[in-house]
Amino acid sequence: MLARSRSVLRNGGRVVSVAEEADGVTYFVVEPNRTQLAELARLADDGELVPQIDSVFALADAHAAFERNESRAKRGKVVFRVVRD
Repeated sequence: MLARSRSVLRNGGRVVSVAEEADGVTYFVVEPNRTQLAELARLADDGELVPQIDSVFALADAHAAFERNESRAKRGKVVFRVVRD
């Protein structure tokens, strides 16, 4: 999927992954470090890096979240909302 991502990027777009490698992709983060993570945070804050979020689940709904993650219809990341008491 990572290798196919280039074909749907608009001009100047970025693909960021910390978990998967693909041929022909320039990596921004291969092994996270403080400087690179700070740059990712800056890009996100500036609206230049927008994560593709498919759905958000409470931790209590973890089973449903994992089912969604395995779904072929999923487009983007499945995220857990963690609320601290």
